[in-house]
Amino acid sequence: MSEITFAECSDFDAKLSADKEAQKYMSGKTFKRAQVLKKHLPSERKEVASYVYVKESDLYYTVYSLINDKCKAEIIKRTNGKH
Repeated sequence: MSEITFAECSDFDAKLSADKEAQKYMSGKTFKRAQVLKKHLPSERKEVASYVYVKESDLYYTVYSLINDKCKAEIIKRTNGKH
């Protein structure tokens, strides 16, 4: 008897995907490596935090994403900007 297994995106690929999506969303540059925070309980997907600096407004943001099994990031929320 075999169990159905789902391929999970590696932490490294999850971080790259989250940073890429966050930079497009905020039109800024990441200034700190993304971090895998936890496995999101309802969806069983990885939750990743990306840190983005937006030069025009001189603010820093944290953008949170969920990563699916194909390493596609979906932004779920962001913080208010900080100086």
